[in-house]
Amino acid sequence: MNRFDEKVYRVTKRRDGPSLQEQKGQLLRLKQDLEQFRSRQAGAAVVGSLQARIRELESSISRAEAAGMMDREARRSHGGEENADPGAVPVPENSMRATSSRFPPRGRPGRTF
Repeated sequence: MNRFDEKVYRVTKRRDGPSLQEQKGQLLRLKQDLEQFRSRQAGAAVVGSLQARIRELESSISRAEAAGMMDREARRSHGGEENADPGAVPVPENSMRATSSRFPPRGRPGRTF
């Protein structure tokens, strides 16, 4: 990335790089910029640099999505091994909490005990 790109486009300071959502947002902005430059008939150097950056971001996004998909598949297959019953449906731990402390007792209004 040349100095011009560094000044124009935000680069995050995180070590692991920008998040997937940030990358998608940046890709959208770059595509909009590319359309504006093309409509204004900007120089080939500017358009070429934007196209190269767009290709980099698209490949980075596709790698991140593939890694996320593999991670979800690994968690799904790993979670199935922990259940003793192969046909059991996994239930989140916090879904079985008691609700009596959060809601008043049922009954007709005005009734006292």
